Amino acid sequence: MSYYRQDILNYGEDVSDLENSPFETLRMLHDRTELHRVQEQFDFEDKVLLAYHDLKLIENAENIVQHISSVYDFNLSDTNEIPHEQWWWHLNKIAKGNMDFGIATDIGKVM
Repeated sequence: MSYYRQDILNYGEDVSDLENSPFETLRMLHDRTELHRVQEQFDFEDKVLLAYHDLKLIENAENIVQHISSVYDFNLSDTNEIPHEQWWWHLNKIAKGNMDFGIATDIGKVM
């Protein structure tokens, strides 16, 4: 198992668990940012696994935005100039279909 595999698996569990508190779900977005920071160190399997969980996050975007809106205002993502490459901080736009996103590996696009 690679060094970051468990972190990716934990992120995946959080993406699929809509029973978490809004604060725990918000923490998941911070965890995704940390994974983004170290993704150059991922092997191909880690990147594919992360992309798989990202697709689940995108699939649940509307529910997640609604779930954490009581503790996070997604407009802050623009105010704080969070880059669109960190698309998880812009889930509100993705849920409305107002933002493109890409999930890639070194070899090519996964999506």
